[in-house]
Amino acid sequence: MALLLGSAACSSDGTKDTGTGDRTRETCQDLLGTAGERWVKESSARQTGLVDVKDLKTAKAAFYDDARSWDPSNKAISSFLPTELCRIVVQDQKPHTSRLSISYGASVFAFDSPFGEKSDVSGASGASGASGEETLVRVNSDVKLVVRKNNGTYDYAVYVKCRVPGAPATQETGVPLAGSMTDTLTGDTGTGPHLRYLLNSARVVAKAFACGNNPTIPTKLPAT
Repeated sequence: MALLLGSAACSSDGTKDTGTGDRTRETCQDLLGTAGERWVKESSARQTGLVDVKDLKTAKAAFYDDARSWDPSNKAISSFLPTELCRIVVQDQKPHTSRLSISYGASVFAFDSPFGEKSDVSGASGASGASGEETLVRVNSDVKLVVRKNNGTYDYAVYVKCRVPGAPATQETGVPLAGSMTDTLTGDTGTGPHLRYLLNSARVVAKAFACGNNPTIPTKLPAT
């Protein structure tokens, strides 16, 4: 039996959706991995369920469109929006205010943006957000992790160089793939588990998106 949910998923309005429940469950399971599923289950005080969101195919198409539309000569801030791929909620809670969400899409920040420095760089997935404390975790030349603290809550982001066929030159650094995890569900205040399972999701997404540069995404966090 799936750790995350033993019955059909819910649609975005909270109703059960038996037609897409299996797809939703499989996507969340792939993104988190077995250890991540167990972490969610053991860190959540109440029974969890899934809300039906978008799939990897839809997210890939959106990322490709955004990456190909990027104009390196245009200095204006882009308005790319991420695609939510997994949303885990408290099953009997209405509305679903407690949730763990994973989203991916084109980043509005370049890969070499000054993450972790005092700047205007903010936003959980390269989209938008209030300024606050920001910590950069350098993984390797292809991957960066960022922890952001805003008003006592944490958001976790990953940036991956992901080359899209047909996109302008240097797109993989100008518009990298950005992923985010927000968590008001588990009660786990440690950054380690969140970054570990976000990194796992990045490896899954990069493979599904067929990044032309084959970015190296490790299975473990770097030693700190």
